[in-house]
Amino acid sequence: MAFKLKTGKTINKVLAGMGVATVASIAIGAVAPQLAGTNMGRAIEGIGAYAVGGVESLAGAAAAMFLGQGTRAFTGPSAMVNVETESL
Repeated sequence: MAFKLKTGKTINKVLAGMGVATVASIAIGAVAPQLAGTNMGRAIEGIGAYAVGGVESLAGAAAAMFLGQGTRAFTGPSAMVNVETESL
């Protein structure tokens, strides 16, 4: 039997927003690396999260954007510098 965590609708929307922001960040880095980490890229992530779950998802996306900078470490214009630094 699987463990099921019962959470409220608000928590689910916040977590969905965090997931959308993370996936959008990875997708933007793969499709348009020049937008990764810019204000336009963050706006796209926020709009996507808002479309999924409203204000609660937008709050979760904002938390993921500001707390989860690790998803953008190897994307964008500084990706090669990051890889070279990490591999030393």
